Amino acid sequence: MGELTARQEEYLDALPQPSYQAWADAVDAAESSAEEMRRRLTDENDDIEIEKVDGEWRNTLQETDGDEDEPLADRLALDDVERLAEDPPDESDLTKRERYIAAELETGATVDGLVDDLDERESVVTQHLRDLYASGWDVYIDGTAGLVTLEGDHALRSSEHKGTRTRKANQWWEKRHSALVRDFNALPTPSVDITKHRGQEDWVHHFSDIHAGDKVLTPDRTNVYNADLVPEIVRYDTRKSLELYDYHGVDCDVAHLLWGGDFVTNEGIYQGQFEDLDAWLDEQHDMLMEPLLEQVKAYSERFEAVNVVCQVGNHGENRASGTSKQANADLVLYKSIRNAIAAVIKFGEGDAFENVNFRIGQARPYTNFPLRGGKLRGHLRHGQDRKPQATTRAGSDDWKTTLMNHDFDVSFLGHHHSSGRIVWDGPPVIASGTPKPPSDFVDRIAASTSLDPREQTREISHCAGVADHGVTGVYPVKTHDFDYTRGVENRR
Repeated sequence: MGELTARQEEYLDALPQPSYQAWADAVDAAESSAEEMRRRLTDENDDIEIEKVDGEWRNTLQETDGDEDEPLADRLALDDVERLAEDPPDESDLTKRERYIAAELETGATVDGLVDDLDERESVVTQHLRDLYASGWDVYIDGTAGLVTLEGDHALRSSEHKGTRTRKANQWWEKRHSALVRDFNALPTPSVDITKHRGQEDWVHHFSDIHAGDKVLTPDRTNVYNADLVPEIVRYDTRKSLELYDYHGVDCDVAHLLWGGDFVTNEGIYQGQFEDLDAWLDEQHDMLMEPLLEQVKAYSERFEAVNVVCQVGNHGENRASGTSKQANADLVLYKSIRNAIAAVIKFGEGDAFENVNFRIGQARPYTNFPLRGGKLRGHLRHGQDRKPQATTRAGSDDWKTTLMNHDFDVSFLGHHHSSGRIVWDGPPVIASGTPKPPSDFVDRIAASTSLDPREQTREISHCAGVADHGVTGVYPVKTHDFDYTRGVENRR
């Protein structure tokens, strides 16, 4: 969180409040001032999200225990702990809770994450960590990454039932995520001030639900989606989205790349007979790195500033009990790309990627971002908790609540594998499809009319022009020029 003014802190300290008027009264201000302050605090600070929950405006990201600014080493104070044993520890001596914590530390854990997992106060968790250290476990504090880990060979024995295999996959992502955090802290943050670049409009490209690693067969058993094809359809999407920008014909200094989640699939990996879990997860990650970096590079060469906004999906969630909320597979992919760009900026020659800004959302279903230099607000939502329609009473109420909480001017939605603009009387809500052809799952959630992408043109993403007064044009990226059997563009 950036440095807050005394007035901003006064507003925050006055929360929670049942209404804007009550909040304004508490700080001796006008109701409109409270509304504007909520918007500014949320937009300008990644760790402030003021929403209406249970009838009250509150900061939903506010920490409730511990001093976040206090160094991790000081919070644990292991130097003050007397080592009662120097021999290698015996896991049979651990209590059930200590065993759980030790297992988490094998791949790195945060104190806050353990607090959430165990539903305990921070003081209880830190005492458990101190007790482990005192009994001979080599507890190590990685202050750079904000992690607590175990050094040495302390692998805890476990049976290889399905839950344990899920845990192994989750640990792979946990370990990769921890390494990415350490790497990124040593690199410059890819950032640029997008408020200085206005142009006539902003260009927005929304791409979601790639599902890398999935395989789709048509009814005649033709393979139309696989690991070889995925990078090519990402490249196709990049080319077509820029062609649509040329077609739009309006000068745009700033482009927003909205990556909507479910790029990588983690939760369904045990439905097949994949023996080498690490290699399979690694393949999903690696097949997307190059074409997505190419997408950022292509946009950075066409626009004065590029704002990459990343939202996690739900097919990358780690569902084993106790795993980190930050270990979403999409999050690992996004941070890998962010780190690669940061490394190019620091060590590369020339000015490649220096006009790129990265905004990675947390493990929650939405990310807000500024449009038109902050005059408008975009709302990127994966979509698992919202339906792509508002014609029913329940659907309309959901979107009205979303609008009240986020005050957006345009929203982009994925997950449902359906494409189009939601019909309702609020700001534009644009649902983007997926490059993945329909399968049984897609057919269930999107009511697809054809399981064969060779028979029907698909809309796989959306582009939009946005001026100060709102959306000026919406353009779907279509697959009419893409050959799903060969993974190439049919150039005409």
